[in-house]
Amino acid sequence: MIQTSLAALLIILAGMAMRRRGLLREEHADGMVNIVLYLAMPALVFLITARAELPAALLLVPVAGFAIHAVLLALAFGFARARGMDRPRTGAFVTATAVGNTGFFGLPLIAASGEGFSLPAAVMFDSLATAVITWTSTVAIATAFGAAGEGRPRVDWAGLGRGLALPPTWALAAGLAWNLSGAGELPVVVERPMEILGAAVLPLVMVYAGVVFDLRGLRPNMADIAAITVIRLGLGGLVGLGVGSALGLSGDDLHTVVVMAAMPTAMMSLVLGDRYGLRRDVLAGAVVVTTLLCTITLPIVRWLVL
Repeated sequence: MIQTSLAALLIILAGMAMRRRGLLREEHADGMVNIVLYLAMPALVFLITARAELPAALLLVPVAGFAIHAVLLALAFGFARARGMDRPRTGAFVTATAVGNTGFFGLPLIAASGEGFSLPAAVMFDSLATAVITWTSTVAIATAFGAAGEGRPRVDWAGLGRGLALPPTWALAAGLAWNLSGAGELPVVVERPMEILGAAVLPLVMVYAGVVFDLRGLRPNMADIAAITVIRLGLGGLVGLGVGSALGLSGDDLHTVVVMAAMPTAMMSLVLGDRYGLRRDVLAGAVVVTTLLCTITLPIVRWLVL
């Protein structure tokens, strides 16, 4: 993971350099996201689930994901209240702290990191925990605390349905069906293109990160962003370890839960928070700083759990 994290950091910096030189622009970012979402990520998810051994303990992984989210919510709300934050800042702080980028960052990072982790556990954590949390908890907080919200929590059921209907979810279902059918190895004509596409997830996402990141505006929110970084990248892993151990997870499944709990702030928190009127500067700063720094902290987390 050390080599993979260093490579990710260098690719992010390369994306930032290409943006500065005008070779890539922010409007190109949507195209990169669509390639990942509709081609590369489904291929990666399908291959992982089609090839994997699927022990019953994997069913506890999304349970761990929801429990970790609940603990981080409590920590974030407590800190925000102690700081006397206004409502849009509170909502931004909480969503930036309590939801990690387990899909676009966590899954490809673990897939590229070698032994010691469970790829099926990573898929289960992202698809059955983070994806649901994004359209329920995150939207509820944003509508309750955002300037453009309705002042009361609500779940975006339509958004949840659209999110769960995206290609990675269908790829998960197809991979599970192939695996459980006992059909054996995938045909090479199917497997090899998917391997190539799946390998593209990490570099595409890191280039995307470099293109969209803007370091301006960090200074006025540095105290809040520093607190988000400590909780998200530091305490998140400890919470993951405690929750996973309490649920009886062990070995590669536990390692995966711990690392997924220590992922940087989810980019969807910025998208949804901005939509409902949370503090965009806080959310954007948290995404930038945690994504850059996690390339340093995640190898430390790996070293502690392995």
